[in-house]
Amino acid sequence: MAFRRRKSPEPVGNALQAVLNRLDPEGHFEIVRLTKIWPEVVGETIARHTLVSQLKFHTAVIKVSRAMWIQELNLMKREILARLVTRLGDDSVRDIRFVIGSLGRRTSVPRPRLVRRDPRKAIALPELKDPELRRAFESLIEAWGRSPR
Repeated sequence: MAFRRRKSPEPVGNALQAVLNRLDPEGHFEIVRLTKIWPEVVGETIARHTLVSQLKFHTAVIKVSRAMWIQELNLMKREILARLVTRLGDDSVRDIRFVIGSLGRRTSVPRPRLVRRDPRKAIALPELKDPELRRAFESLIEAWGRSPR
């Protein structure tokens, strides 16, 4: 009986990449990968001021919050591009273009809205002869009146 030689195991990423290439020949999944790894590649500070906008013809278009950041990022472009190529493992991004634009993220905490409530009506207690029991009920009603609903 002859034994067949087994192939060495192939990384799952390679197999999935082949499937994705067949499913998406235009490279729409590439922008998803780029968006996912962008904060890791550039760091938290830069990621807060940038947003991956498009991937056109192997050029990543990155929206930047201010012109100052465009200038700084253009000086770092080669380093960022080298990190991207290393992290992506292919040449899906060959250039980076930084443009000024709205990031569309809220930077401040939204203020809570005030909700108008009808004033609570006083509750008339029945005649209670025991003063301790009357104080206990008054305390309970007062606490109920302060509680949010």
